[in-house]
Amino acid sequence: MKYVAFLDILGFKDRLKKSTHADAQNYIQQFSSIIYKNFQNLSNKNSIKGYVFSDSLILYSLDTKLVNLLALIKLIQNICKDEFIEKGFLIRGSITRGNFDEINTNNLENLRKGLLVGAAFVEAYTLESSEKVIGITLSKTVYEDLYYNNYLKGAIENDNNTSYFIGYIDLDFLLSDDNLYEFIKLAVESEWMPHYYNAIYLAIKNESNDKKVEDLFIKIENIIVNIPSKVGWRALDSFIENAFAKDVKIAFKKRFLKHIRNKLLTEA
Repeated sequence: MKYVAFLDILGFKDRLKKSTHADAQNYIQQFSSIIYKNFQNLSNKNSIKGYVFSDSLILYSLDTKLVNLLALIKLIQNICKDEFIEKGFLIRGSITRGNFDEINTNNLENLRKGLLVGAAFVEAYTLESSEKVIGITLSKTVYEDLYYNNYLKGAIENDNNTSYFIGYIDLDFLLSDDNLYEFIKLAVESEWMPHYYNAIYLAIKNESNDKKVEDLFIKIENIIVNIPSKVGWRALDSFIENAFAKDVKIAFKKRFLKHIRNKLLTEA
């Protein structure tokens, strides 16, 4: 039994359609270089192993000890933050628990094999794309392992109470340096996929300072209307309209409505 994580770059296929083959090679090299750097910084280099292919990454622990699950989560959060800060990549992922093995085989000179097998890998692969969120989706078993050991800081349930999320983008991270501008630029390019709203919700969910949240929304709106090559009011209309799309978390919609109401009352 192992903890198994599957991660990949959000929107990579769409990025490839607009890129040359040389650009695509560069993206993959940049993606893997961040992973390599974080693996070098692991305090216990024997606790977690990984497998990189194309724009995806598989990570797995050698056992199901809590300390290794926490190390895996920390490694994933560090990789995700660094990929965004240094390369502008947003990562989506999942963590499951179950049977998993990487089978060692003999390779031919012109045939290399990467044999991965196990229900945990299949579940992680399926779970990663099942939720519209920029963050890490946890299987119920992983959630329970964390819950019973009182390690659930920042985790939230999905609307059906069937899976759970841990974000790597918190409010302070969004507001640091140019992170918010780069995040909004990617969101606008995606025409505001639900993932971006849900990531914002993960960032503000536990923020007790209401003014700080209001300031975030105002900064987002100011960035949107000033993004080059975009007609400001149309981009802002798109942000407001898509905020109420089907796959956006209900809790985000309620908080955004509160912001709109506050703004209307202030300007009345």
